[in-house]
Amino acid sequence: MVYKGIVRERSKERKLFLIIAGAVLLYLSYRNGNYLYMALATIMTLAVFLEKEHLVSENGVTIRYRMFGAKVDNHWNWDVITAVKPDFKKARPNIFLEIAKDVTIRAFVFKLSDAEAVMELAKRMNPDIYVDDRTEEERERAEAERKAKLAYARERAAASKKARKSAKK
Repeated sequence: MVYKGIVRERSKERKLFLIIAGAVLLYLSYRNGNYLYMALATIMTLAVFLEKEHLVSENGVTIRYRMFGAKVDNHWNWDVITAVKPDFKKARPNIFLEIAKDVTIRAFVFKLSDAEAVMELAKRMNPDIYVDDRTEEERERAEAERKAKLAYARERAAASKKARKSAKK
């Protein structure tokens, strides 16, 4: 089974605007003899035609780039992935999944059902992967508990500091 991530696409109006802006920049840089800017304007104009696709399957995690029929796959196998962590707030109503390999993190957006299936697939494909499969309520409860502990620790530190000051007087 292949799970496709939700990738935001540019609207046709925005694509048209970027092409026109790139063409204008290209013309102006040519007219002024700024050849470095010509190269940058060309790259910016061509970037409009870049398509990106997020795929998760039993083979691993792939980001597929396509431009003018040419495909480039950026692929991670399951044996190199170290963590899968969902974020329930960033992409509501969808789920934002952070898939990590050492210190490198890739961000994917999935529907809730697909995100749960991807986390189960990750557990099945590599049992050594850390999968943070707590629910949103469990995460909020843990965060509230952590904040309460920090507040208590700050109160204790302030009280002990006050006691030391009064003992010196």
